[in-house]
Amino acid sequence: MRFLFVFPEWPKLPGQTPFNLPPLGVVQAAACLPEEIDVKVINENVEPIDFAADCDLVGISILLSCQAPRAYEIAQAFRDRGKVVVLGGLHVTLCPKEAAQHANAVVVGEGEGLIQQLVADFQAGRLQKVYRREGFPDLAKAPLPRRELYDKKRFYSYKGWELVDLVETSRGCRFNCYPCCTPFLGGRQHRLKPMDRVLADVQRCSDLLFIVDNSLEQNVDYERELFRNLAGCGKSWISHPITCEPDVLDLAQKAGCWYVYHVIFNISEKIKERIRMYHDHGIAVEGTILLGLDWHTENFIRRLIDFLLTLDLDVAEFTVLTPFPHTEAYRQLEQENRILDRDWRHYNASTAVYRPRHMSPEKLQQLYDLAWKEFYRQESQTIKMAKLFLKVLRSLPGRSTAREGRAERRGT
Repeated sequence: MRFLFVFPEWPKLPGQTPFNLPPLGVVQAAACLPEEIDVKVINENVEPIDFAADCDLVGISILLSCQAPRAYEIAQAFRDRGKVVVLGGLHVTLCPKEAAQHANAVVVGEGEGLIQQLVADFQAGRLQKVYRREGFPDLAKAPLPRRELYDKKRFYSYKGWELVDLVETSRGCRFNCYPCCTPFLGGRQHRLKPMDRVLADVQRCSDLLFIVDNSLEQNVDYERELFRNLAGCGKSWISHPITCEPDVLDLAQKAGCWYVYHVIFNISEKIKERIRMYHDHGIAVEGTILLGLDWHTENFIRRLIDFLLTLDLDVAEFTVLTPFPHTEAYRQLEQENRILDRDWRHYNASTAVYRPRHMSPEKLQQLYDLAWKEFYRQESQTIKMAKLFLKVLRSLPGRSTAREGRAERRGT
């Protein structure tokens, strides 16, 4: 039996760097299949889809809502050729009824256990329309992602260096932030993977990692244990915010913390202090700037842009509030009849699809464009990212100083 996994193309933010990273979801799903099944993974962001591929099942993973229209096109193209198509991923879990209209079957929620049942049903000729469970799978039993299904050197390298691998140490989030759907998708309980399973996966990754957990700060004891163990792995890594306590930051620095993402949506001395503490421990910061909250006026956003220029951020990425289903933002804006655009292609965190409280959508869009322009006026994002990249390359063992020197002279 042959199973083809497809990850659809998705549009990046206008100012984002062009790197394409190997998706985690499809290789995690592939790991759930019986060993005798022949598996192939295609990421449309780096290679074309072979619609004539010899396969029995096609699984399409929709991570982002803005991928959904393209995913449905791909599904239809395969179904027109007589293939059986299964849809899964975060967007499918958010909108299962919609997704079910475009596939022979959908997997709703985390795939461990469900994918095995789907395959067994398909082989027995009794494929169901919807596969879902009550609750969540036991992460201690989750298989390691099938990272060998990617051709890293061909598709996920930059000037000879492999790009970051995505690593997951937990699922779920006990917080309930206004724009975030993670509590719905993964539950309000912070579910930890056993440390030995995390480290076994880390050892199979490249020298650069992105720990994709929603927040490592949810469990400081686990955070400390993770950093102690990573210190012996020879990796450099990125994550969402880590706890700003001196002992945790010391451990993170020794463990190879390269930089962290930090959401910024207000003007705060606390944010300034956190960034200073990260920098004092050799940890860079990429600000993720959220614009369009209900208390954001035009004057405030302009002041926020000025504030960002005082923070010494290493890089920044600007986003517009987007009301994804099953978020507090969606519930409020839907109730107030303020959602103006239902086209998933525009749910890309760079397009105003709702009516802000204190300005027009067009004005918010203008301020979003202004933020990118002003932050990178003195130094382009390409140069800022190159500096970050060169910093981490110097810290990795076995890297050629001469090669780094050539890259630095090219500014890449």
